[in-house]
Amino acid sequence: MLLTMAACKDPYEVTEPVFNVSTEQTVYAVGERIKFTIEGSPDMINFYSGSNGNDYAYHDKERIYDIVPKLSFRAAKFAGNNSDCAELLYTTDFDGNYTYDNVKAVNWINISNRFTIPPIVGTAASFSDAGTADISDLVVEGKPICFAWHCKTNEASQRTRFQVTDFNVNGENQNDSDLSGVLYSQAQLSFQWVLNADAANQASNKPSVTNTLVYWDGIFDNTAGPLKEGYAVSAPVTISDQINLGLDKPQVIKSIQNENMTEFYYTFDKAGEYEVAFVGYNVNYKGKKEAVKKIKLTIQ
Repeated sequence: MLLTMAACKDPYEVTEPVFNVSTEQTVYAVGERIKFTIEGSPDMINFYSGSNGNDYAYHDKERIYDIVPKLSFRAAKFAGNNSDCAELLYTTDFDGNYTYDNVKAVNWINISNRFTIPPIVGTAASFSDAGTADISDLVVEGKPICFAWHCKTNEASQRTRFQVTDFNVNGENQNDSDLSGVLYSQAQLSFQWVLNADAANQASNKPSVTNTLVYWDGIFDNTAGPLKEGYAVSAPVTISDQINLGLDKPQVIKSIQNENMTEFYYTFDKAGEYEVAFVGYNVNYKGKKEAVKKIKLTIQ
């Protein structure tokens, strides 16, 4: 019977990994290289340092935190004599119709005074930080918000170029800056120009938008020309008072193709209490089993 049972045992059965991880001490200094000694050889090993974004406690639980929505950008204004060529607007009433007459009729509210929009500087783009402003008071529950850059070249003038980059809606955690993040990047806001006829009919130097730049342009010599204006309008976005940073991701330190691993080194760059986790896996076509080894460390 014993021989029969041994013969029937599945040689491809996945077994739970048997391994252990240890350190020489539990207290280390910031920047000190820590050696982890590994005994046993799982097919794969994932490492979690216990830091934000790499904590085993959040490997299956999303990080959701209260935040304050804030807006920031950098801008450049150069050449010409239209010092008032750009202003920042917002609305919660945009219906998604990107025609000039419709956009112009929207109830836009000017929020330029919350930022430091640069004066005309030189004849080439020199970006400056416009600051960061709390925009939580702009949010209306259940209504998306749109931003718009209203730009113009005055009649009988020389056009001034205006550029915006790094236009980001950020979620700022008041207790831990490491838990703050970008809610909407400039690329995600998908600005598009809506122009009056005189701006749209320019033969060259038309306003443009890329993933990283909103660019107001025009014919430099408009001294005999009419008013040219446009609105660079964002997509409607919903802004919450919470940010979801998703699941923490591990660092894969051993794959199934690697040889036996006996040691691993790591350095912490910030003081604190950390629970380091090594997750070992045995894997084949029949499935996967895991075992977790944790070590609590103090980094001073």
